Amino acid sequence: ADGDDELAAWTLRHAMDESSRVEVYDGLLREAMSLVGERWVTGRWSIAEEHLASRTLLRTLERLRPDMGPEGRIGPLAVLAGVAGEHHMIGLACLEQLLAEDGWSVANLGAVLPAEDLGVFVARNEVALVALSAMDGARVGALADAVLAVRDAAGDRPIGVVVGGGLAAVPGLATTVEADGVAHSLAEAVQLAQSHRPG
Repeated sequence: ADGDDELAAWTLRHAMDESSRVEVYDGLLREAMSLVGERWVTGRWSIAEEHLASRTLLRTLERLRPDMGPEGRIGPLAVLAGVAGEHHMIGLACLEQLLAEDGWSVANLGAVLPAEDLGVFVARNEVALVALSAMDGARVGALADAVLAVRDAAGDRPIGVVVGGGLAAVPGLATTVEADGVAHSLAEAVQLAQSHRPG
């Protein structure tokens, strides 16, 4: 809340001494993000305070990156992105670290990525998995466009497409946007990624 990423990093490191990274991110960190969102929605915090807390969490996550060494660059490539119009980044930053720990090479393309640009990136790289994030129900169309762009770019290549974020709660989302799976948590996202890992 006060922008103290040093204290936030200490808190999360202490939690990771007791639990796995995925448990801490799905638990303590998710609760912190929910609290930030709730305070903003209810008007207790201004956009400025919400932005400060979110930026603090992102800086904290940078401090907590797992040290994978050179071998961390040789796993299958997972591409992460927030769909067009989607500004939330914290879930993508968490998933990036979890997939890296699981042996993936990760390209986190960040937020607000147009579907066409995602397709171009997928066409130019040996991608095994695409994980897309969207929070707002108004982004179902953008999510469907992003999945279609991946499918068109993939051609005959088998690329798993997993979707998550707030939209994961939408009934029948995987069928609606033609994704291979919907992740309701980071742990579930990692499990879905494992199911699409090349032999």
